Amino acid sequence: MCSFCAAAAGPSRRLVAGPGVAICQACAAASLELFHSDEGARAVAPWERMTDDEVLAHLPEIAAVASQVEERLSAWVGTARDRKISWARIGSSLGMTRQSAWERFQPRTESRHRARGRMQ
Repeated sequence: MCSFCAAAAGPSRRLVAGPGVAICQACAAASLELFHSDEGARAVAPWERMTDDEVLAHLPEIAAVASQVEERLSAWVGTARDRKISWARIGSSLGMTRQSAWERFQPRTESRHRARGRMQ
């Protein structure tokens, strides 16, 4: 899903993805236009031009992007745990305590390991 317009990926809409973010060709093209225009320096937050109904319509899309980011973060934490990186180091890199990192991610990394065990 594009992190900018919330459009789903598909055969006619490819995405370029990075850690926790993805962008479709249409949004990338719009971004390039902003970079090359004077308008980019005066950019206004998109919600400033939206009606209340448009803002409300975007909330589920934003929630879906947040969910996607959380899934990717969990996958990265799972990779760190696969490499035997300690919960203390993971927590430190995320600006949280070891205990907070463990409480947030351990159930997901544990279920990931169980699923892998069934696949092997």
